[in-house]
Amino acid sequence: MERQPINHLSLRMAGVALILAVLFVLDLNQDDATNQLWLPLLLATGAYLMTLSGMAVAIAVGTLAILHLDLDSTFWVSNSAYPLLVTISGLFIGWTLLQRFLQRIKNTHDERWANRHQEPDE
Repeated sequence: MERQPINHLSLRMAGVALILAVLFVLDLNQDDATNQLWLPLLLATGAYLMTLSGMAVAIAVGTLAILHLDLDSTFWVSNSAYPLLVTISGLFIGWTLLQRFLQRIKNTHDERWANRHQEPDE
């Protein structure tokens, strides 16, 4: 079995270090913007650096923001920041899916065009 080098190892290690650093200081029982918004966003940044997948991070951020959303709260993170994160995540996911669809159409255009103009075998 041939060993493959890990791509972007320094970025992935930076992501691991960032996640570990945030986990040591994060306290979700505190109702302040640092512990409810900024440190979790740093976790998302670390997750992106580890996975290099914006789609995976957007799905996770959007899902967690929906789960913690409270529009009746007086705390600005729950009633303003989380809906904004849901919107941004949704737009990013939609844009990424649209770009992937358009790329797939572009990549298969010649093959589909050739299949339309083939003579039917009888």
